[in-house]
Amino acid sequence: MYKIAVNLLSGILVILFLIFLKLIGKRKASNICSYFFTKLGPHTRFNQRAIKNISFIWPKKKQEEINKITKKMWNNLGRNFGEFVHLYKFNPELCQDTNINGLRKVKALFQKNKKMKKGIIFFSAHYGNWEMGAPILKKLGLKPLCLYRKSNNKIIENIIQKIRNSNGEYAPKGDIGAKRSFLWLRKGKSLALLMDQKLNEGPAIEFLGKKANTASFIADIALKMDLDIIPIKIKRESNLKNSITFLNKIEMPNNKLNKNEKVNFILKKINTIISSWILEDPSQWLWIHRRWTKDIYKT
Repeated sequence: MYKIAVNLLSGILVILFLIFLKLIGKRKASNICSYFFTKLGPHTRFNQRAIKNISFIWPKKKQEEINKITKKMWNNLGRNFGEFVHLYKFNPELCQDTNINGLRKVKALFQKNKKMKKGIIFFSAHYGNWEMGAPILKKLGLKPLCLYRKSNNKIIENIIQKIRNSNGEYAPKGDIGAKRSFLWLRKGKSLALLMDQKLNEGPAIEFLGKKANTASFIADIALKMDLDIIPIKIKRESNLKNSITFLNKIEMPNNKLNKNEKVNFILKKINTIISSWILEDPSQWLWIHRRWTKDIYKT
Protein backbone atom coordinates (compact mmCIF):
# COMPACT_ATOMS: atom_id res chain seq x y z
CA MET A 1 0.00 0.00 0.00
CA TYR A 2 2.84 2.37 0.93
CA LYS A 3 4.63 1.67 -2.35
CA ILE A 4 1.43 2.31 -4.34
CA ALA A 5 0.93 5.63 -2.55
CA VAL A 6 4.54 6.70 -3.18
CA ASN A 7 4.30 5.73 -6.87
CA LEU A 8 1.01 7.61 -7.20
CA LEU A 9 2.36 10.75 -5.53
CA SER A 10 5.58 10.73 -7.55
CA GLY A 11 3.57 10.17 -10.73
CA ILE A 12 1.33 13.17 -10.01
CA LEU A 13 4.34 15.37 -9.26
CA VAL A 14 6.04 14.32 -12.50
CA ILE A 15 2.88 15.07 -14.51
CA LEU A 16 2.57 18.55 -12.98
CA PHE A 17 6.25 19.30 -13.54
CA LEU A 18 6.14 18.14 -17.16
CA ILE A 19 3.07 20.32 -17.82
CA PHE A 20 4.97 23.26 -16.34
CA LEU A 21 8.01 22.54 -18.55
CA LYS A 22 5.82 22.34 -21.64
CA LEU A 23 4.15 25.68 -20.87
CA ILE A 24 7.37 27.67 -20.36
CA GLY A 25 9.03 26.62 -23.65
CA LYS A 26 12.11 24.60 -24.54
CA ARG A 27 14.82 27.14 -23.70
CA LYS A 28 13.53 27.98 -20.21
CA ALA A 29 12.72 24.33 -19.49
CA SER A 30 16.26 23.31 -20.43
CA ASN A 31 17.84 26.05 -18.29
CA ILE A 32 15.65 25.41 -15.23
CA CYS A 33 16.21 21.64 -15.25
CA SER A 34 19.94 22.15 -15.76
CA TYR A 35 20.00 24.35 -12.65
CA PHE A 36 18.14 21.87 -10.43
CA PHE A 37 19.97 18.78 -11.69
CA THR A 38 23.42 20.35 -11.20
CA LYS A 39 22.44 21.46 -7.68
CA LEU A 40 20.74 18.26 -6.52
CA GLY A 41 22.42 15.54 -8.62
CA PRO A 42 25.82 15.62 -6.85
CA HIS A 43 24.10 14.81 -3.51
CA THR A 44 22.43 11.61 -4.74
CA ARG A 45 23.55 7.97 -4.67
CA PHE A 46 23.65 8.09 -8.46
CA ASN A 47 26.48 10.58 -8.27
CA GLN A 48 28.44 8.20 -6.04
CA ARG A 49 27.96 5.47 -8.63
CA ALA A 50 29.14 7.81 -11.37
CA ILE A 51 32.27 8.60 -9.34
CA LYS A 52 32.94 4.86 -8.87
CA ASN A 53 32.58 4.23 -12.60
CA ILE A 54 34.89 7.09 -13.57
CA SER A 55 37.48 6.05 -10.96
CA PHE A 56 37.27 2.46 -12.21
CA ILE A 57 38.07 3.54 -15.77
CA TRP A 58 40.63 6.20 -14.81
CA PRO A 59 42.05 5.27 -11.39
CA LYS A 60 44.66 8.06 -11.56
CA LYS A 61 42.16 10.83 -12.27
CA LYS A 62 42.02 13.46 -9.52
CA GLN A 63 38.81 14.08 -7.59
CA GLU A 64 38.64 17.63 -8.93
CA GLU A 65 38.62 16.32 -12.52
CA ILE A 66 35.99 13.70 -11.66
CA ASN A 67 33.76 16.34 -10.09
CA LYS A 68 33.99 18.46 -13.25
CA ILE A 69 32.85 15.49 -15.34
CA THR A 70 29.92 14.65 -13.06
CA LYS A 71 28.80 18.29 -12.82
CA LYS A 72 28.69 18.58 -16.61
CA MET A 73 26.95 15.20 -16.76
CA TRP A 74 24.17 16.52 -14.49
CA ASN A 75 23.89 19.64 -16.63
CA ASN A 76 23.41 17.50 -19.74
CA LEU A 77 20.93 15.18 -18.02
CA GLY A 78 18.94 18.13 -16.70
CA ARG A 79 18.75 19.70 -20.13
CA ASN A 80 17.67 16.37 -21.63
CA PHE A 81 14.85 16.20 -19.09
CA GLY A 82 13.74 19.78 -19.72
CA GLU A 83 13.80 19.38 -23.50
CA PHE A 84 12.06 15.97 -23.47
CA VAL A 85 8.48 17.33 -23.57
CA HIS A 86 9.36 19.56 -26.55
CA LEU A 87 10.78 16.86 -28.83
CA TYR A 88 7.43 16.17 -30.53
CA LYS A 89 7.70 19.46 -32.46
CA PHE A 90 11.37 19.00 -33.30
CA ASN A 91 12.17 19.18 -37.03
CA PRO A 92 15.83 18.19 -37.50
CA GLU A 93 16.11 19.63 -41.01
CA LEU A 94 14.79 23.07 -40.01
CA CYS A 95 16.07 23.44 -36.44
CA GLN A 96 18.79 26.11 -36.20
CA ASP A 97 20.10 24.60 -32.96
CA THR A 98 20.92 21.26 -34.59
CA ASN A 99 23.48 20.28 -37.24
CA ILE A 100 22.97 16.99 -39.11
CA ASN A 101 25.82 15.15 -40.81
CA GLY A 102 25.67 12.12 -43.12
CA LEU A 103 21.93 12.41 -43.82
CA ARG A 104 22.02 11.99 -47.61
CA LYS A 105 24.12 8.86 -47.30
CA VAL A 106 21.83 7.15 -44.79
CA LYS A 107 18.64 8.09 -46.66
CA ALA A 108 20.03 6.55 -49.85
CA LEU A 109 20.92 3.35 -48.00
CA PHE A 110 17.48 3.21 -46.37
CA GLN A 111 15.68 3.53 -49.73
CA LYS A 112 17.95 0.93 -51.33
CA ASN A 113 17.36 -1.57 -48.52
CA LYS A 114 13.62 -0.87 -48.42
CA LYS A 115 13.26 -2.06 -52.03
CA MET A 116 14.75 -5.37 -50.91
CA LYS A 117 12.49 -5.39 -47.81
CA LYS A 118 15.54 -5.05 -45.60
CA GLY A 119 15.49 -2.75 -42.61
CA ILE A 120 18.39 -0.93 -40.98
CA ILE A 121 19.53 -1.10 -37.37
CA PHE A 122 20.61 2.17 -35.77
CA PHE A 123 22.39 2.33 -32.45
CA SER A 124 23.48 5.07 -30.12
CA ALA A 125 24.21 5.44 -26.39
CA HIS A 126 23.16 7.48 -23.36
CA TYR A 127 25.32 10.25 -24.76
CA GLY A 128 24.41 13.88 -25.42
CA ASN A 129 20.64 14.26 -25.83
CA TRP A 130 19.97 10.62 -26.74
CA GLU A 131 16.17 11.11 -26.60
CA MET A 132 16.47 13.05 -29.88
CA GLY A 133 17.24 9.80 -31.71
CA ALA A 134 13.66 8.56 -32.18
CA PRO A 135 12.07 11.84 -33.37
CA ILE A 136 15.02 12.41 -35.71
CA LEU A 137 14.55 9.03 -37.38
CA LYS A 138 10.77 9.43 -37.52
CA LYS A 139 10.84 12.95 -39.00
CA LEU A 140 13.42 11.86 -41.58
CA GLY A 141 11.08 9.09 -42.74
CA LEU A 142 13.26 6.25 -41.45
CA LYS A 143 10.35 4.63 -39.52
CA PRO A 144 12.08 3.47 -36.33
CA LEU A 145 10.99 0.98 -33.71
CA CYS A 146 12.86 1.89 -30.54
CA LEU A 147 13.60 -0.63 -27.80
CA TYR A 148 13.68 0.67 -24.23
CA ARG A 149 13.97 -0.53 -20.63
CA LYS A 150 10.76 -0.17 -18.61
CA SER A 151 10.58 2.05 -15.51
CA ASN A 152 9.73 0.29 -12.22
CA ASN A 153 7.12 2.97 -11.51
CA LYS A 154 4.12 2.08 -13.72
CA ILE A 155 2.62 5.56 -13.52
CA ILE A 156 5.85 7.27 -14.59
CA GLU A 157 6.33 4.56 -17.22
CA ASN A 158 2.91 5.38 -18.74
CA ILE A 159 3.68 9.12 -18.72
CA ILE A 160 7.06 8.64 -20.42
CA GLN A 161 5.64 6.33 -23.08
CA LYS A 162 2.74 8.68 -23.81
CA ILE A 163 5.27 11.43 -24.57
CA ARG A 164 7.58 9.10 -26.47
CA ASN A 165 4.78 7.67 -28.64
CA SER A 166 4.43 11.05 -30.34
CA ASN A 167 8.08 10.75 -31.37
CA GLY A 168 8.09 7.20 -32.73
CA GLU A 169 7.17 3.56 -32.12
CA TYR A 170 8.47 1.97 -28.91
CA ALA A 171 8.65 -1.58 -27.56
CA PRO A 172 10.07 -2.87 -24.25
CA LYS A 173 13.26 -4.89 -24.27
CA GLY A 174 12.80 -8.66 -23.91
CA ASP A 175 10.72 -11.23 -25.78
CA ILE A 176 8.00 -8.75 -26.80
CA GLY A 177 10.53 -6.30 -28.19
CA ALA A 178 12.45 -9.05 -29.98
CA LYS A 179 9.33 -10.36 -31.76
CA ARG A 180 8.17 -6.88 -32.76
CA SER A 181 11.68 -6.03 -34.00
CA PHE A 182 11.79 -9.05 -36.30
CA LEU A 183 8.38 -8.29 -37.83
CA TRP A 184 9.20 -4.57 -38.11
CA LEU A 185 12.51 -5.12 -39.89
CA ARG A 186 10.95 -7.59 -42.33
CA LYS A 187 8.80 -4.70 -43.61
CA GLY A 188 11.91 -2.71 -44.52
CA LYS A 189 11.66 -0.36 -41.53
CA SER A 190 14.37 0.52 -39.01
CA LEU A 191 15.23 -0.48 -35.45
CA ALA A 192 16.90 1.82 -32.92
CA LEU A 193 18.71 0.76 -29.75
CA LEU A 194 20.89 2.25 -27.04
CA MET A 195 23.87 -0.08 -26.68
CA ASP A 196 25.71 1.06 -23.55
CA GLN A 197 23.84 -0.74 -20.76
CA LYS A 198 24.81 -3.99 -19.06
CA LEU A 199 23.11 -7.30 -19.77
CA ASN A 200 24.26 -10.00 -17.34
CA GLU A 201 23.65 -12.81 -19.85
CA GLY A 202 25.62 -11.08 -22.62
CA PRO A 203 29.22 -11.85 -23.59
CA ALA A 204 32.02 -9.93 -21.85
CA ILE A 205 33.29 -7.42 -24.41
CA GLU A 206 35.84 -4.67 -23.80
CA PHE A 207 34.22 -1.29 -23.13
CA LEU A 208 36.39 1.70 -22.21
CA GLY A 209 39.25 -0.72 -21.70
CA LYS A 210 37.36 -2.97 -19.24
CA LYS A 211 35.35 -6.14 -19.84
CA ALA A 212 31.60 -5.49 -19.72
CA ASN A 213 28.67 -7.84 -20.33
CA THR A 214 27.03 -6.58 -23.52
CA ALA A 215 23.58 -7.28 -25.01
CA SER A 216 23.99 -9.42 -28.13
CA PHE A 217 20.50 -8.97 -29.64
CA ILE A 218 21.67 -6.36 -32.15
CA ALA A 219 24.34 -8.70 -33.51
CA ASP A 220 22.07 -11.76 -33.48
CA ILE A 221 19.29 -10.14 -35.50
CA ALA A 222 21.69 -8.37 -37.89
CA LEU A 223 23.36 -11.67 -38.73
CA LYS A 224 20.07 -13.55 -39.00
CA MET A 225 18.47 -11.00 -41.33
CA ASP A 226 21.64 -9.74 -43.09
CA LEU A 227 21.12 -6.12 -41.97
CA ASP A 228 23.30 -3.02 -41.94
CA ILE A 229 24.15 -1.47 -38.55
CA ILE A 230 24.63 2.31 -38.42
CA PRO A 231 25.89 4.33 -35.43
CA ILE A 232 24.19 7.65 -34.62
CA LYS A 233 26.27 10.07 -32.57
CA ILE A 234 24.14 12.71 -30.84
CA LYS A 235 26.32 15.30 -29.13
CA ARG A 236 25.47 18.41 -27.13
CA GLU A 237 27.77 21.01 -28.66
CA SER A 238 26.72 23.73 -26.18
CA ASN A 239 23.90 24.19 -23.70
CA LEU A 240 21.20 24.54 -26.36
CA LYS A 241 22.91 23.31 -29.54
CA ASN A 242 23.32 19.71 -30.72
CA SER A 243 24.91 17.80 -33.56
CA ILE A 244 23.66 14.55 -35.05
CA THR A 245 26.04 12.43 -37.09
CA PHE A 246 25.08 9.31 -39.04
CA LEU A 247 28.36 7.41 -39.22
CA ASN A 248 29.33 4.78 -41.78
CA LYS A 249 27.75 1.36 -41.34
CA ILE A 250 29.95 -0.91 -39.26
CA GLU A 251 32.12 -3.58 -40.81
CA MET A 252 30.53 -7.02 -40.66
CA PRO A 253 32.49 -10.18 -39.76
CA ASN A 254 34.11 -12.60 -42.16
CA ASN A 255 32.03 -15.68 -43.00
CA LYS A 256 34.93 -17.90 -41.93
CA LEU A 257 34.15 -17.09 -38.29
CA ASN A 258 31.68 -19.18 -36.29
CA LYS A 259 28.42 -17.72 -34.89
CA ASN A 260 29.83 -16.65 -31.49
CA GLU A 261 32.92 -15.14 -33.09
CA LYS A 262 30.74 -13.13 -35.47
CA VAL A 263 28.58 -11.83 -32.61
CA ASN A 264 31.63 -10.85 -30.57
CA PHE A 265 33.18 -9.15 -33.61
CA ILE A 266 30.11 -6.93 -34.07
CA LEU A 267 29.79 -6.13 -30.36
CA LYS A 268 33.46 -5.20 -30.15
CA LYS A 269 32.99 -2.78 -33.07
CA ILE A 270 29.98 -1.21 -31.35
CA ASN A 271 31.67 -0.88 -27.95
CA THR A 272 34.78 0.61 -29.57
CA ILE A 273 32.70 3.27 -31.34
CA ILE A 274 30.76 4.24 -28.20
CA SER A 275 33.98 4.25 -26.16
CA SER A 276 35.55 6.69 -28.63
CA TRP A 277 32.64 9.10 -28.09
CA ILE A 278 33.02 8.92 -24.32
CA LEU A 279 36.78 9.41 -24.48
CA GLU A 280 36.21 12.48 -26.66
CA ASP A 281 33.95 14.05 -24.01
CA PRO A 282 33.31 11.99 -20.84
CA SER A 283 30.79 14.49 -19.47
CA GLN A 284 28.32 13.71 -22.28
CA TRP A 285 27.87 10.09 -21.15
CA LEU A 286 25.47 8.96 -18.42
CA TRP A 287 27.86 7.46 -15.85
CA ILE A 288 25.17 6.43 -13.33
CA HIS A 289 24.47 2.91 -14.65
CA ARG A 290 25.99 -0.28 -13.20
CA ARG A 291 27.89 -0.98 -16.42
CA TRP A 292 30.65 -3.22 -15.09
CA THR A 293 31.05 -6.05 -12.55
CA LYS A 294 29.11 -5.84 -9.27
CA ASP A 295 32.31 -5.75 -7.22
CA ILE A 296 33.00 -2.07 -7.88
CA TYR A 297 29.58 -1.01 -6.55
CA LYS A 298 29.66 -2.87 -3.21
CA THR A 299 31.36 -0.23 -1.08
